[in-house]
Amino acid sequence: MEAILRFSVLSSGSSGNATYLEAGGRGLLVDAGLSCRRLRGLLGRIGCDLTDVSAVLLTHGHADHTSGVRSFLREREVPVYAAPGVAEDVEGAAPVDAGEHLDLGGDVSVTFFEVPHDAPTYGLRVSDGERVSALATDLGEVGPETLRLLRGADAVVLESNHDPDWLRRGPYSADLKQRVASARGHLSNQQAAEAACALAPHGLKDLVLAHLSKTNNSPARACGTVRKALKGAGHTGVRVRAAIAGHPTPWIEVGEPIESREEYVYRYGEAGVRLFDLE
Repeated sequence: MEAILRFSVLSSGSSGNATYLEAGGRGLLVDAGLSCRRLRGLLGRIGCDLTDVSAVLLTHGHADHTSGVRSFLREREVPVYAAPGVAEDVEGAAPVDAGEHLDLGGDVSVTFFEVPHDAPTYGLRVSDGERVSALATDLGEVGPETLRLLRGADAVVLESNHDPDWLRRGPYSADLKQRVASARGHLSNQQAAEAACALAPHGLKDLVLAHLSKTNNSPARACGTVRKALKGAGHTGVRVRAAIAGHPTPWIEVGEPIESREEYVYRYGEAGVRLFDLE
């Protein structure tokens, strides 16, 4: 059976982040911001287990991306690769410089790249030699260099943290609002939409919106904003989903043809739970 490149965003948001990716027969856990028990449960919902993880990749040191690493490593001894400044805090972790190509065998390569955030933070570009997926979930803006590194990916996980109007009128303090909206904070729905429109002409088929704020956003709001922008720019084929806390996204097969578009339902076993309707 031909190996495929696929992933599921296990959970996304300020309460904890983790993404599971299969490439070249290897299981990669990107971030571990949840307890080992919760990670095991979330993996189980997509038919996997902790024993399937062969390496951990850490994008930055915030607790919602790293709090479960130590408990995970007590259960499963695997290599850990991390951004400088994060690796030093995790025993045995190997630091990876921005732009360095990490060869994980079986034609699988991972490239870390810097993104603007209020802590040293990386995005990831993963390739199996034929298909490419990319992830950037904590960043305040998508500049030309970030766009260059995301361009050409078949599937992208991209932050879409807040609606600017909801943030402005919401309950956050003035300082926190300023931090979130800054160039080293978090992407708005509109910024994610602009990035999506820039990436769509370069082979983008699947876009997963991540790190949505529970207070200043909603899946329908984020997806609606991005889909409207894509439609207005003539890019109606891109599949847009939202990742949320505690609910793994369906498996996303990187490079799957647009013609096989599915309805936007999160399925667990034989049951389907519609979390929001986009059509």
